[in-house]
Amino acid sequence: MKRLGKVLHRSGVKNLIVRGDEIKPENVSGSLPKLNSIVVDKSLNRIGTIVNVFGPVHHPYFLVKGFKRTPDSEIRALVNERVYIR
Repeated sequence: MKRLGKVLHRSGVKNLIVRGDEIKPENVSGSLPKLNSIVVDKSLNRIGTIVNVFGPVHHPYFLVKGFKRTPDSEIRALVNERVYIR
């Protein structure tokens, strides 16, 4: 399990904007997570998948599309929490 970053806010109903952790310049090419990677919370509950990466290379942002079965209340509770990828 690798730390993705901190959830900044919701975007739409089931989407989250995540501020990625800082990436060292020498590790940029190998450390960005791949699209469609599974995103989990600290309890290893599956939240969604990464559908977009944008912003600066050393501090990227990720758009995470939540799974349909994930309750909206759980998505709301993730704001300001750390999320991880498998």
